[in-house]
Amino acid sequence: MRLFLMYLKSRLAVILFFLTLLSVLCVVYGLYGLPWGPAFYTCILIACLGVLALSLGFYKFQRKRKGLEFLKKQVPYFEGFPQPGDPVEQAYQDLTKLLQSYANTREGELRERENTALAYYTRWSHQIKTPLAAAQLLLQEESLDREALGRELMKVEQYVEMVLHYQRLEGDGKDLVLREYSLEKIVNQALKKVAPLFIYKRIQLRLGNLKKAVLTDEKWLVFIFEQLLTNAVKYTRQGTVSVYLQEGTECTVVVEDSGIGILAEDLPRVFEWGYTGGNGRLDKRSTGIGLALCRQAANMLGHSIRIESTKGVGTRVYLCLTHGQIEIE
Repeated sequence: MRLFLMYLKSRLAVILFFLTLLSVLCVVYGLYGLPWGPAFYTCILIACLGVLALSLGFYKFQRKRKGLEFLKKQVPYFEGFPQPGDPVEQAYQDLTKLLQSYANTREGELRERENTALAYYTRWSHQIKTPLAAAQLLLQEESLDREALGRELMKVEQYVEMVLHYQRLEGDGKDLVLREYSLEKIVNQALKKVAPLFIYKRIQLRLGNLKKAVLTDEKWLVFIFEQLLTNAVKYTRQGTVSVYLQEGTECTVVVEDSGIGILAEDLPRVFEWGYTGGNGRLDKRSTGIGLALCRQAANMLGHSIRIESTKGVGTRVYLCLTHGQIEIE
């Protein structure tokens, strides 16, 4: 009964139209003083036709509702909508298909992000164990090597900073503070963090003239330089790491090392998540995440980054700090 009342409510306009016709008929017969017998039979005929039409409509309505209820139970195996009865129903079906397509796309993106995050955290949890284990062994020695312990703790700090920046990149808010900063001060902040690595490996550092103001976010740019400098020292057995502004450009910083270089076949993929390449396979501590984070952070800041390298000669990383389109979600 409730379903029938719902159907009548949906057909209220049609019912009112039939009632209006009957009212007009009665008014016309009354105004012209016509006999009421024909009028009565005409009203009965119209009413019967209206009831018949409503009954047929209700039958189709109930059959379609049952079909939709059946489709609801078959959602995991849903193959398609039934034939639409009118253009409006077709439009609703088209809209539903578009929403379904969008939902599938978003679900795929979220699943991919979830898999990427899971792979990263799994790799990260294994990598951070190495400096922690090394620090624990150093603490067990009779004479404590403070410099070695400091280096291991610095590695732990870097891993923690990396995962925190990864979480910020994956979150909705990027926590950006964009204004003009001194490029020299930003580079010095990054160098201060990685200085123990330069001292331990006895790598020379050459700084060019970095007196330049750049529109950026200080925290994120320091993170990028820290990652680039750490990589430069890590893959340089002896020699020099240089940081300078590229001549002939508005503001492109070059981080150059005289390290082992990168294989030509690895260069196109060095910014991919989790890709370690030939050098990464030699260095078991490589995560394949640092450069990927650098590029993502650079894009977010409106900067760009690229790498040139020759195996056995060294590597140049070009960080263009000119203001491009900033990614804000």
